[in-house]
Formats: sequence, structure tokens, C-alpha cells
Amino acid sequence: MAKATPEIGQLQPLNAGFLIITALLAVVLGAWHLITQPQVIAPFIGCLVLYLMCGLSITAGYHRLFSHRTYKASNLAKFILAVVGSANWQNSIIEWASDHRRHHRFVDTDNDPYDARRGFWWSHMGWIMFRSRFHDDLSNVKDLIKDPICAWQHKYYWPISIAFNVGVTVGLGILTDNILGMVIWAGLVRVVIVHHTTFFINSWAHMFGAQPYSDQNTAKDSTLLAFFTHGEGYHNYHHAFETDYRNGRMWYHYDPGKWLIALMSYTGMAWDLRRIPDDMVLRRRFEERRSHLWLQLKDWGEVWETWKEDMAGVAMETQDALKNHLVTAEAAIDEALSELRTTRSAWQKAQRNRLPKAEIRSLNRTMRTAQHTLREALNEWERMIDEYTLTMAAAHA
Repeated sequence: MAKATPEIGQLQPLNAGFLIITALLAVVLGAWHLITQPQVIAPFIGCLVLYLMCGLSITAGYHRLFSHRTYKASNLAKFILAVVGSANWQNSIIEWASDHRRHHRFVDTDNDPYDARRGFWWSHMGWIMFRSRFHDDLSNVKDLIKDPICAWQHKYYWPISIAFNVGVTVGLGILTDNILGMVIWAGLVRVVIVHHTTFFINSWAHMFGAQPYSDQNTAKDSTLLAFFTHGEGYHNYHHAFETDYRNGRMWYHYDPGKWLIALMSYTGMAWDLRRIPDDMVLRRRFEERRSHLWLQLKDWGEVWETWKEDMAGVAMETQDALKNHLVTAEAAIDEALSELRTTRSAWQKAQRNRLPKAEIRSLNRTMRTAQHTLREALNEWERMIDEYTLTMAAAHA
């Protein structure tokens, strides 16, 4: 990954001081309270509940609703997400979304606000401490500026943020007879935790993990990070398919953000949830892995010729057999992709034409079977690749 050396910009003392001082105070006061005060359960619970609420307001609100428009929401849902989101002290929706849209458009370039090429700490929090040349450029969020709720939150961001953080934490403290503990844990510590779990998406998720869908940028998938970021850790998928309301595509992927959005859709607070079709996602995964394989084989092939005469016959037979299996597996994937596309098209047409529900359900079952067949074919193909590359690596060694 090439290093980037663009201008740093003017230091913003308020931002830098706030991030550093709050983190230090959270560590010192949190440790002091933990050691000296007997009543810690209620503040811990308060911290956890507000961490979940505030973190979800970022992922389901700031990120997936306002930045990427992956679904539509009622004014009540937008209002709640805007108010709770303001408690995170990560700027207004309009400013946050402007930076994030610019990140996606110019990822890993000098125009990327949190360009990962500049190192972990820059992409994690350094970029917030310096004024960029795009600081006052909100031209990429005109739709949000026109939204009455976003405009209201932007105009009154600090009063809303202060009122929420002071009112809620002190209120919880009064209810539990532990104001100091709530202010420290549900207020200060919670803000710092939400800050850095959010920041990890810009730093960790661009440096550590897998790239099953695209290696055209630094975004990576991390199941571990998804656990701490309410599902945002599937970042390679997100950069490949940013209009999908899900980051964790499979049902078993830990993604509370998508679960909250789905729950809102069941209550009528959200609709038009955008999903990338399975055949497009699996084809991208298939093509990405195949491109890696051929590049690897090409690299080995340049050396392989010099070793060809020394190879054992059994090893050669194993590699040939695996190669034949790979070709067969690829054919199975192509056939499954074609079947899934055809079935999905018929299902969508049946819905548009309002055919009988029984027929639509039948097509839906057929489509799910085709999806399962495709996933199985892809898994088998990837297993064959792993075996093939292992035999090649062993022979090369």
C-alpha cells in the first residue's frame, strides 16, 4: 500500500483536546470509580444500554440511512436516530455524512478524509484533529440539507447533544441514586467507547481482515470488529455493495444494525430496504477469488518450469486431478448463477404482475434452492482452490 503524503492542514485544538482529554479522563475516572465505589452494577448497565443505543444510531442512522440511503424511514424514526445520534459527539448528520460520502467516493486517495494509506492513527482519529480543505464543503449532501430533520439537527446540534448527555445520564443517576457513577460510566466512558469503536471502522477495518469481494481498495471484513461495531466490521462487503442495508449479508452474521432496520420495517417505521441480489454478491466473490488464483498460478508458473522435471509423478497427478475438479466446479458455479438469475427474474415478474400467492411462494422456494445450490458450488470450488494451492505450495517449497 503506497504511502500518502498530502498536506496535514491546520490543527484544530478543540477537537484534538476533546478526543485526548475525554479518553484520559475516562481511563482515570473509570478506574478510580471501579476501585473506590461499591455501587458499579447500575452504572455499568447504564453504560451498556446507552452504548448500544448510541452505537446503533450511528450505524443504522448516520451511516446506513442518511449517508447511503439504503432504506427509507418515517419522520419519527429519523427524529429518534437524529437525537440519539447527536449524543455521540461525532458532529451533525450533515457533516458526518459529507465526510463519509467523500470517503467512499475517493477511498485511498488524497481526497479521502480518513485515508488509510496515511497510517492507523491518522485514519483512526488524526484526521479529526486537523482542518481539511473540505471542511466547509457540504456540496455532496444537498439532499440532507433539504431534509427538515437533518437541517434542524445540524442547526441545534450542540444544544441537543448537551441536553441528551446531561439530561439522560443525570436522570439515570437520580433514578439509581448514583449520579456520579452514571456521569462517569453512562456519560464519559460510553462516549469514548462509542468514539473509538466508530473510529475503528476507518482504521482497523482498512488494515486487518479479509477481502472476499474486492481488493480494489483497503476495506476488509473482520468478524471480531463486527461484534464491537454493531455489524460494521463487514467492511469489504460494504465497500463493494454500499447500497445494501445489510453489512452482514448472511442471517448468522452479527449485525444488530440490519436487525434494527428490519424491526423498524416490520413496525412500518422503515421501508424500501435495499438488498444486493445473491447472484451478484456470489459472482463477485467467485470472480475475486478466481483472479487471485490465476495471479498466484502465474507467479508460480514462472518458477514452476524450472522445477517441472524434478516433480514427483504422484504430485503431478494430484495437481492435474485437482485442476480438472476446479474446471468442473467452475462450470457448476456458472450453471448455478444462470439458474438463480432466471429464477429471481421470474419471481420478480410474478410479484410485479401480482400472480397468485401460491405461485409466488413456489418461485420463492425455487429461488432459495437455487441460492443454496450456488453457495454450495462456490464453497466446493473454494475448497478445491485451497487444496490445489496447498499442493502447489508444497511442491514449490
